[in-house]
Amino acid sequence: MSVAVIPMAKDLGWSATERGLVSSSFFWGYSLTQVPARYISTKIGGVKVLMAGVALWSFGTLIAPPAAHLGIWALCATRVLVGLGEGFAPSAATSVLAWQVPSTERSRAVTTVWGG
Repeated sequence: MSVAVIPMAKDLGWSATERGLVSSSFFWGYSLTQVPARYISTKIGGVKVLMAGVALWSFGTLIAPPAAHLGIWALCATRVLVGLGEGFAPSAATSVLAWQVPSTERSRAVTTVWGG
């Protein structure tokens, strides 16, 4: 979205402030899930939480183009959904690594996942 927002803003007549609102909407959703993500991942399992997060951000991404034509607030809502889904990913992925990877291989797995 960081690249797509520029031509979208031009096509839809958004100001720089409105572009910023669309961009920041992701981070509002992302920041809301940081604290509860660890707790939820620990309680119900990282795999389930990660799958739910991926489903949520995929849904938000899927509905973003038609939402943009409904209005800026609809697009911002989809960006919040994407942020909510992606906010669960770091804690859920760490939980998966902690439970699924043997302790002798864990540092290599964490380095690969988070280091690229």
